[in-house]
Amino acid sequence: MLRTIEEKKPLIHHLTNTVTINDCANMTLALGGSPVMADDLLEVEEMVALADAVVINTGTLNPAMRKAQLLAGKTANRLGKPIILDPVGAGATTLRTDFMKELMQQIQFTVIKGNVSEIKTLLGQATTTKGVDVAEGESLDLHAVRAFAAESNQVIVVTGPVDFVTDGQHELHLDVGTKRLGQVTGTGCMTASLIATLLGAGYARFEAAALGTYLMGKAGEQADEKKGIGDFRTGLFNAVSLMTEETLREVHFNEA
Repeated sequence: MLRTIEEKKPLIHHLTNTVTINDCANMTLALGGSPVMADDLLEVEEMVALADAVVINTGTLNPAMRKAQLLAGKTANRLGKPIILDPVGAGATTLRTDFMKELMQQIQFTVIKGNVSEIKTLLGQATTTKGVDVAEGESLDLHAVRAFAAESNQVIVVTGPVDFVTDGQHELHLDVGTKRLGQVTGTGCMTASLIATLLGAGYARFEAAALGTYLMGKAGEQADEKKGIGDFRTGLFNAVSLMTEETLREVHFNEA
């Protein structure tokens, strides 16, 4: 897998949030991809045409970004490029909830990755959030997620203490990672970049979603040496950049 990414060096076009944009770029590079962050309407279509995969992240919305994300998604659909949606903060405000509905109505995504609150919003279920974080006690009906994935023909990744990946027919529970991943801003955004890099390298959508999610969890375990948060964040990039084929072969997915 890693050799394939290094050989292709897929170009990943991010229309992402300004809080984590640098980390997403560096995480893409760490896995062997090539990041680009271009959200001007005058170049979005051209950049999507050049890209191998597209990331749409709704973390910091504004009118120009919303238009750019819709245009990028439609262009990627027209050109057959894989798209991953990271619905950051979905359900927190009326603006975000309404924009999620618009995205889902107009764009066919390859993979959607979000936390419990965000995925519940996409399913039209009542939810509570703390900004972009999951509210304590939130739970999710996995049967509804399976049905949603099958009906929409999209792979759904629900991140949490145990990550859940499904396309409606196949599903995995990934018991990997550390609580410290929730103490660093942007680990979810970076996970989307890892999944997109795998998609851009030509991996099947379910495999890319599972492996990208696993990679972030495994990197978190390797970086978690009870040091400060700054060292942990740096350790994530080190772990992904130094990840070996042997480490990945140790993966044991729990398939439900």
